[in-house]
Amino acid sequence: MKYLTAFLSGVVSVVLLSFFATPLLSEIYADYFNVQPGPDGESELADFLIFWQWPAFFALGFFLGYIIHTKCLTHMSLPPVNR
Repeated sequence: MKYLTAFLSGVVSVVLLSFFATPLLSEIYADYFNVQPGPDGESELADFLIFWQWPAFFALGFFLGYIIHTKCLTHMSLPPVNR
């Protein structure tokens, strides 16, 4: 169950960080590497998005999901059953 939680957290982080962080990171990347506008620049930014940003976003979300599951969700237990 913890891996499912971590996987889903990774997917959610890819979606959310792609929406919020990608414009800023793409702008920084384009300024640092002097990416020129046009088809070549767009393909270079797409490569940066697909091969660097998305895996990093997924790894971050997977790690956070795993930590959240082990620290928070496993310590939540049901009250003891009186037998």
